[in-house]
Amino acid sequence: MIALKPRVFMFDEPTAGMSVEEAPVILDLIAGIKADPAATVLLVEHKMDVIRSLADRIIVLHNGALVADGPPAEVMASAVVQEAYLGKELADV
Repeated sequence: MIALKPRVFMFDEPTAGMSVEEAPVILDLIAGIKADPAATVLLVEHKMDVIRSLADRIIVLHNGALVADGPPAEVMASAVVQEAYLGKELADV
């Protein structure tokens, strides 16, 4: 897999600055790492489509405070998350 066989992999916005064509290569690499039951992946990302495709659990911070923690569907359904990261007004949610 990767030299020295680490158990924890940390990625900070791994697709930032990449073109639409380049990003799938990185996402496939992370998905492959995630498939290893001995590996833990910590991913810091603002692109919800990336998170949705890779995350088993999402923790959302907004203005330095924890606003959501749980399974992707539950977290993405949160009104605070939708306002802060998906661009919806709370009145619209």
